[in-house]
Amino acid sequence: MKRILIIGGSAFVGRIFSIKAARTGEYELHVVNRGNLPLELEGVREYKCNRHSPRRMAQMLPQDMVFDALVDFCAYDAGDIAPMVAAMRGRIKQYIFFSTSSVYAPNNTPMRYYKEDDPLIEQGSKSAVDTYVMGKIALEKELAESAGNAGIPYTIFRPTFIYGPFNYAPRESYFVELIARKHVVPVPVNAEAHFNFVYALDVSRAIMECVGNSVAYNEIFNLAGREAVNYTGLISDFERYNGGAFETREVTVRQVEDEHIPLPFPLYDDLLCSGDKFAQMLDFHYTPFAEGMENTFKVFYSLFVS
Repeated sequence: MKRILIIGGSAFVGRIFSIKAARTGEYELHVVNRGNLPLELEGVREYKCNRHSPRRMAQMLPQDMVFDALVDFCAYDAGDIAPMVAAMRGRIKQYIFFSTSSVYAPNNTPMRYYKEDDPLIEQGSKSAVDTYVMGKIALEKELAESAGNAGIPYTIFRPTFIYGPFNYAPRESYFVELIARKHVVPVPVNAEAHFNFVYALDVSRAIMECVGNSVAYNEIFNLAGREAVNYTGLISDFERYNGGAFETREVTVRQVEDEHIPLPFPLYDDLLCSGDKFAQMLDFHYTPFAEGMENTFKVFYSLFVS
């Protein structure tokens, strides 16, 4: 049985991973978070501690316990990882970190999929305005350096838009709520961007594939399904899942901006990432987008109409 230490892990992807991994009976899970959203899963040990107190966390854990992997869902700022590596040195065999596919420098090439060796946004560049993204870039470097110095293999995931049950970000649920409550759905008619997704359950499976797997050591992987989606196609998919049309309102991109309509996906430039490296190296198959999004639609729809 593999023993996993999870930092975060009580919301969305972390929750799904904990549920799925616990059900396999193949993992011993230890979850550390602030305790605001307890998992309360049978067989999962939970510890209430802030990640910014890694020494205290290390003292809370059984002192003779060594973990096959530490899975870090909630490192955001430079300085979040190196102290964790130092505190857990000698007690973890692998460090798995969740970064983001938004780290890539814009290439402005239509329908081009970002790959793991593409250039990243540089500090001070015009587009580097998102502190979240810059924090993830800094943490990728911090992990490679600190884990390398400690002799701990690492795995970095750069997921694209993650969708699925428990998603607290108002992305797919933004549309499903409008549909379920019979509100008008805004449809940007001149949005040119394409984007792709990864199913939260696939992310959960990807973690399990990597724990203790030397193929994934010291590697960076995008996590992304192959299908390119745009707003027109997405609305069409929702109509199919809904079993019929719903009321829509055509809007231009200019109207979206002027009216501050909170559409969750890119409007102008493609954001497409290739998940092929992970699929090929780990013999991994992503859930077809139509299947995963239909399942997600049904879950959220049932919540919003209840």
